[in-house]
Amino acid sequence: MTGEAMSFFDKLKALFGSGSPNGDAGMISCEDALRLVHEFLDGELEDTSATEVKQHFDMCQRCYPHLHLETVFREAVRRASAGESAPPELKAKVSVLLAEAMSEE
Repeated sequence: MTGEAMSFFDKLKALFGSGSPNGDAGMISCEDALRLVHEFLDGELEDTSATEVKQHFDMCQRCYPHLHLETVFREAVRRASAGESAPPELKAKVSVLLAEAMSEE
C-alpha cells in the first residue's frame, strides 16, 4: 500500500504473514475486497470465495463503509425500480431544503 494508511486487516496480514504456500491464508487485501465488492453482492465471485470477501468486510473498518454504501444504493435502486416512492416526510423535508437553497441564490 503506497502512501495510504493500512487498515487493521492489512496490519494483521503484515504482522502475521500468510500461512499458506500460495500466500493468502484466507485473507484478502483491501484492494482486492474493494475490487470484488460488486461481484460479491451479485453472488458472482469466480476466483475468490464469498467467505473470504465477507470476512474481510466484517473485519475491516476502512472497507466496510464501501460495502454498506453499495448495499444501500442497490436497495434504493431496487425500491425506485419497483415504483416505491419516498415517504411524505422525506418529500416535505427535501422541498423545504430546495426552497431554502433557491432563496439563497
